[in-house]
Amino acid sequence: MADKKPDAKSESTTPEGGAAAKSGGMKFAIITVALLAIEGAGLYAFFAMSGPKHVEATEPALVANPEEEKPVELLLLDDRLVNDRTGISYLYDTEIYVKVRKKDELWVKDEIERTKNEIRAQVSGIWRTAEPHHFQEPMFDTLSRRIETAMRERFDHRSVDGKPTVEKCVLVVGTGIRVNR
Repeated sequence: MADKKPDAKSESTTPEGGAAAKSGGMKFAIITVALLAIEGAGLYAFFAMSGPKHVEATEPALVANPEEEKPVELLLLDDRLVNDRTGISYLYDTEIYVKVRKKDELWVKDEIERTKNEIRAQVSGIWRTAEPHHFQEPMFDTLSRRIETAMRERFDHRSVDGKPTVEKCVLVVGTGIRVNR
């Protein structure tokens, strides 16, 4: 029996084989932890160097005259406008206002008075070409945008601070009345 060779099963269960397996797993764990620590230190250093620089607070910029920056509504058009895109003519009592800053109020008012017929023709053209579903919108958003764009093209050429002269266009529209022609 002394001549018997140990089989492969008994070799793997020997204390030397188990120690070799444990030390290999331990080396792997130590290397993994070391690499994670190095990576963490590298990321910390990167973010510490690329972080925000020293910032100093400054006084807020004050507007020269806040009263001149307040919006004012100016009457652009008070008229009855017709739309017949459905084949049936509808007459709408319409008031259109433009919101401008108080400092621009005088020259915009003069420009409206000076070119009131041009403005009336331009707005009437927009109104006549509007689709029927534009009149079904609760706030007349599409018509407001179209008229606002036209008025910005007309008035924004004098803006010196880069802000639009016409802030908004407000439409006050009555219910359309069917007109027989």
